[in-house]
Amino acid sequence: MMLIYHGGKVPTDQRADNIRQLWEWLDELKADGLEIARFAGSGLTTLTDQGATPYQGDIFGASIIDVDSEEQALERIQNWPELQYGGKIDLIQSL
Repeated sequence: MMLIYHGGKVPTDQRADNIRQLWEWLDELKADGLEIARFAGSGLTTLTDQGATPYQGDIFGASIIDVDSEEQALERIQNWPELQYGGKIDLIQSL
C-alpha cells in the first residue's frame, strides 16, 4: 500500500518540533519493518491539458508500506504527528 502525506497548518513556533516528530515517526515505521520505500519533498509543477502551473497542493511525501490489511495500516498510522494540525494521509491500495 502507499501512504500519501498531506501537510497541515503547523504553527511557526512548533515547526521544528513537528519536523523532528515526523522523522521519528517515519523511522519507527521503517524499524517496525513496514516501510519499504520513502519519498519526502515539495511540489514543483502541476500539468493539465491547459499547461503547466506552479504546484499549489499540500503533499509533502509518500511511503510504500507492507501490511496485511487496510485495518493494520489504519491502526499503525493513527498516531501520525501531522494529524493534530489538520494534516491527512491517503491510503492507496495497489492494483
